[in-house]
Amino acid sequence: MFPRALDRSRADADGRWLFGLFALLFALALILHQLWWDGFEVFSPHFLVILAALTVVFRPTSVVRFLIMLAAEVLAVGIDMPGVGSHTLLVLVLGACVLAYAAATTLRHRQLPGPAALFARSAPFLRVSLLLVYVSAAVAKMNTGFLDPAYSCAVPLSARVAWFDPSLLDWSWRVGPAIWGTVAIELALPMLLAVPRTRMLGLAVGGTFHAVLALAGNVPFSALALALYVAFLPGDTPARVRAVVAQRPGLGVWARRVRGWAGARAAFPIAVAGWLACAAAFSAEPGTGRELIANGTRLVVVALVLAAGVLAVLCRAQGGPTIHPARSLRLGHPAFAVGIGLLVLNSLSPYLGLKTESSFTMFANLKTEGPYWNHVFIPEAFKVFPYQDQLVRVTDSNDPVLEQRTRGGALLVRFELERYLRLRPSTTATVVEVDGGEETARPTRISAAALPATPLLDKVAKFRDVRPPRGC
Repeated sequence: MFPRALDRSRADADGRWLFGLFALLFALALILHQLWWDGFEVFSPHFLVILAALTVVFRPTSVVRFLIMLAAEVLAVGIDMPGVGSHTLLVLVLGACVLAYAAATTLRHRQLPGPAALFARSAPFLRVSLLLVYVSAAVAKMNTGFLDPAYSCAVPLSARVAWFDPSLLDWSWRVGPAIWGTVAIELALPMLLAVPRTRMLGLAVGGTFHAVLALAGNVPFSALALALYVAFLPGDTPARVRAVVAQRPGLGVWARRVRGWAGARAAFPIAVAGWLACAAAFSAEPGTGRELIANGTRLVVVALVLAAGVLAVLCRAQGGPTIHPARSLRLGHPAFAVGIGLLVLNSLSPYLGLKTESSFTMFANLKTEGPYWNHVFIPEAFKVFPYQDQLVRVTDSNDPVLEQRTRGGALLVRFELERYLRLRPSTTATVVEVDGGEETARPTRISAAALPATPLLDKVAKFRDVRPPRGC
């Protein structure tokens, strides 16, 4: 009986350790996302997310703090919908489903799930979600635009890896490897990560890939992916880390010091004060502040990848086979099945004709609007809904932003224009319908007053502007 109790205690401690690591990296990902896009913002719902994330950083094993952070993020992203990025929409679904599972479990058992139990039940959902995102991104890139060196997003993005001196990568030979290497890695990662025997290789390839993406400017998604990678770690990772620390007493000393600093009562107020001070300082010098944030967040992600790589090598040196949980991709609750269903629908939405924004296409050059369909093997007959078929050109508007959007030859999906007008009732626009690149009707003046109300669609469906082929 005693050995079984001891094994359960060790398993609970290991699960708590993994949950703490995931919660810490997830909180850092939310902070890095905020810094990358909006800097040290204060007057926004996202500042509540930052406050909640900081509380998690100082005590990552707290389930209550973690769930409060998720609730704040779900609320903030829900307010921003539908104008959110692909990885932000992923966070919204992940957060909502974990919250739903925690609520259902609490109602059933009259207590919150512990950190080990919450992580164990959520981990398969996190794994399947990330695999789905990789598959969706890879499939979306199989189009004539991404595979064409003249237009592919991979070309300018690969040049940004050496952002400090772009001339270092100003070579024509990198174009082919950038295009085909991106497709190959995004196809390989879900296969490597799905199979337990190849997971460590997948984590190594994925960590390197996301370090490169971060250097190229995709900091938010790379930071989120690193947090989700915790769900793919072997179950004996905590034991291996403890063995490494035991062999190197200096690491243990530093770990205890960091834990002591994080647990100090003054830690959270000091962190908040630092955020507010940076907000005031950077608002005075926005250009310099923006550059410091861009460079600093890149380096933070790369530093996290390097630290994880060194720790992985030290852990592997302990020897012995790695231990992965059985049925590691089996969803354990209906809330998670609903979440995967929503993510699948979101991935298919461009091809179905539902929406094109936030659909896990990830800089793919994908076009599914009107006559511009460019996917290599998914036929246009796959389309079910007509929202993307009606394209218009704005010729005049009392809204200068709307005029500017189409000044360079861009077209708008009519539904997207109508959604824009419904959000701004005083705005009017003169438009011309376009079919196959040709104007097909006389100019028409439209305003929000003449449009039907579609509040649900306006909140979930957003369409990109349709621009002439000219790169990313």
